[in-house]
Amino acid sequence: MKAKAIIWSLLASAAVACAPAPVTAETQPPACGTNPSDWCPSGPDDPCGRHPDVKACRADPACYGMPYQGEALVACEFDKRGFSSNCPTVGCTSVPPKPAAK
Repeated sequence: MKAKAIIWSLLASAAVACAPAPVTAETQPPACGTNPSDWCPSGPDDPCGRHPDVKACRADPACYGMPYQGEALVACEFDKRGFSSNCPTVGCTSVPPKPAAK
């Protein structure tokens, strides 16, 4: 009888040890677009999402670049289609960029 109690105690301890850790702000992955090497999805119905890189996205006049959202040492300078000369493009979308606030 004591052996069963020990086995159940060990199984309970193992279950607690193997339980997933709670998701906290510190453990959540960063949002797509905050890493310079990101290539973010544009949505399942967005035809521009098929482009695998900046070159293909820029070549399609119906598409716009998704702006980098991470930290930069200098302000990113974007053109009318959302591509930057000094910051990475992190995705391709058919949604035009919002005008810069003045």
